[in-house]
Amino acid sequence: MDVAGQVSVLFLLMLTGFISAKLKVIGPEMAEHSSAFIMNVSLPAMLLSSFQRPFSRELLGEAGAALFISALIYGFSFLLAYFYPRLLRIQGPERGVHRYGVIFSNCGFIGYPMVEAILGPAYVFHAVIFNIPFSFLAYSIGAWLVSKEGERALAVSWKTFANPSVIATFIGFLLFICSATLPGPVYRSVKMIGDITSPLSMIVIGITLAQAKPGQVFGRWRIYVTVAMRLAILPALAAMACYAFGIRGPLLMLAVLITAMPCGSSTSIMASLYRSAPEEAGSLVFLSTVLCMFTIPAVVLAVRALS
Repeated sequence: MDVAGQVSVLFLLMLTGFISAKLKVIGPEMAEHSSAFIMNVSLPAMLLSSFQRPFSRELLGEAGAALFISALIYGFSFLLAYFYPRLLRIQGPERGVHRYGVIFSNCGFIGYPMVEAILGPAYVFHAVIFNIPFSFLAYSIGAWLVSKEGERALAVSWKTFANPSVIATFIGFLLFICSATLPGPVYRSVKMIGDITSPLSMIVIGITLAQAKPGQVFGRWRIYVTVAMRLAILPALAAMACYAFGIRGPLLMLAVLITAMPCGSSTSIMASLYRSAPEEAGSLVFLSTVLCMFTIPAVVLAVRALS
């Protein structure tokens, strides 16, 4: 299946959720409960099963390279986000929201399904390693960027860093290092639960978009600039940086693809939690998620041409 076809499958799943919500076949509570299930059960299961691979130095080296590339991209994104609101003259609570949207993509709900569809299930392993910085930064420093502009104080505890995805990644990596495998029935159960993640994630995103108010987006030019930064400019910069360092093939595609994901759904979660421009955050997530179905195929084709 070509790139457009692979992305179309995910888009149709999203459309199914959108139409189902609009026809009131399912209600908004479905998205809330399903999101909790994905974050606490199916996504950790998918992460854990992705590590069920025989240990090899080559694979460990690729994992290290993915983590190094990710750290570089996040480091640059943080630097850019520091100056970004000043360039656009963004004032008030919106500053934190736009900074968060620039730094953190939807590398989980959309990122893993895209990686699986375009690079294959084997590269979910690399994507998990690539997303380790997100797991530690999004709900700590990222939360601080939003909360310092909002009405509520930052609430960070040990649970921030010990969420199910982080725990599953840690356990899975230990199993990989030790070349240990789960018992057959356990592995098959974990794998089947994990396989739910991609289709259910896209359906949940469709339900969420159905609840949004797209009319809030139009007329706010800064939202379009941030979305362009998230979907096109940052992926282009990531591609050029990787190419300059001699990174080619699947690792180049992985880095650019995850960087090209829309603004993370956590953007809205953080804005609501800390009462920091939640409508602005919702608009960023809505517009970038809709447009990514058109920009991702273009990004993938560009990277393939570059490779």
